[in-house]
Amino acid sequence: MSTPAAKVLVIDDEIGPRESLRMLLKNEFQVHLADGVTEGLRVLKEETPDVVLLDIRMPGINGIDGLTEIRKFDAEVAVLILTGYGALETAQEAIRRGANDYLRKPFDAHEMLTGVRQHALRSRLLRRQRQAADELRKINQLLLDELARKNHLAQVGQKSAEFLHDLRSPLTAVLGYVELLGDDLRAAKEKLGPKWNETADFLQNIEKNLEQCREMSSMWLHYSRHEESSLQTLQLAGVLREVTEALRPQCLARGVTLKLAGDLRGTLVAEHIQLVRAFNNLLNNALEAAPEKQGLIKVLVTVRGLDAEIRVSDNGSGITEENLPHLFDPYFTTKGKTGTGLGLFITKQVIEERGGTIHAESAPGAGATFIVRLPLASAN
Repeated sequence: MSTPAAKVLVIDDEIGPRESLRMLLKNEFQVHLADGVTEGLRVLKEETPDVVLLDIRMPGINGIDGLTEIRKFDAEVAVLILTGYGALETAQEAIRRGANDYLRKPFDAHEMLTGVRQHALRSRLLRRQRQAADELRKINQLLLDELARKNHLAQVGQKSAEFLHDLRSPLTAVLGYVELLGDDLRAAKEKLGPKWNETADFLQNIEKNLEQCREMSSMWLHYSRHEESSLQTLQLAGVLREVTEALRPQCLARGVTLKLAGDLRGTLVAEHIQLVRAFNNLLNNALEAAPEKQGLIKVLVTVRGLDAEIRVSDNGSGITEENLPHLFDPYFTTKGKTGTGLGLFITKQVIEERGGTIHAESAPGAGATFIVRLPLASAN
C-alpha cells in the first residue's frame, strides 16, 4: 500500500503567495491554505500537516505569536518561516523560538521544494519515532506486569507456555516498527543529508526495547524447558576471551580499557550459551558504569584447587549501600526505563545452576566488583 502524500499548510494573509505555493506544491503534496493564524490553527488541528509555511508579517496574530501557538499544539510539525528581506532579523528570532528554518520571499521554486521535502520527511520520522516509543513503553510495561502476575517465575509449566504465546504479539509489533524504520531510512538517507544523525536516538531506543523483549522471552524459554540442559566441557579461557573480545569494540568507542588477566587454566561443565550470556551481562554492566575516556574494566581469574574465581570490576561511581543487597532481585534496576531488572537475576540463576556463587562488593565512588566462583572439571 502506497504512503499518502505529505501534508503542507500555508498560512499567509496575501492571496498571491498562497496560490503560488499551492500551484508549486500541489503535484507532490496535499496542500491546505489559511489566510491567518486563527484559521491556520483550526486547519492544523483537523489535518495534522507535516510542514507549515508561515508568513511572518500578518495583521492580527503575527508569525512569531502564531509559531508559539503552533508549538503548543504540535511539537513535531516542521515550521518554515516565510519572510521578506526587511524581516530577516525577525525570522532569525523565530528560529530561536522553535521554527525549523526560514525562506525568503519572493521564494526560489527549487529551494522551496527541496526544503519542504526534507522537512516533511523529518516530521514523519519524528512522529513515527514517538509512536513507536509510546508503543514500546506500553509493551514493556505489559511484559513486566505479566511477569509479576506469573508469581515471579514460581510456576513455569502452563503459565510460561501461555506467556511465551502471548509474547509473540508484542515482539511482532516491535519487529514491525524496526522494519518500517529500515524502509524509511533507506528512502531518506540521501534526502536527509546532515539531518541523518537525528534518527540515531530512534534506532537506539528500538534496539534497547527489542533487547529487553528478547531477554525476557529467552529467560522464560530457559526455565520452561523439560529436556535436559545441553551441557558441554568448556575451556574457561575460551569463554572469557570470547566475551571480552565481543565487548572490545564498544570499549574502544567509549575510551574504556578492558583487561583480562590471571590464571586462565581449567575446564568447566556448563551450557556455552548460558555461561556466555551470564558474563556478557556482567561486562556490559561494567561498561555502562565505567566513565568514558578514563574507564577501566578488569577481569581477573584465580584458580584455587578445583574452583575458579572470576572478578569483574570497574572504576565507575560504585553502588550505594542501600542498593547493594537488591542487585540480584528480579525486576530491581537502577537504570530507570532502560532497564528490566533481569540481567543480574538471570546471571545469578545461571551461575548457581552450575554449582557456583556470585556476589558484589562496592562502595560509592570506588567502583564495583562482581565475584563469581565456579567449580572446575579440571585445572590443567
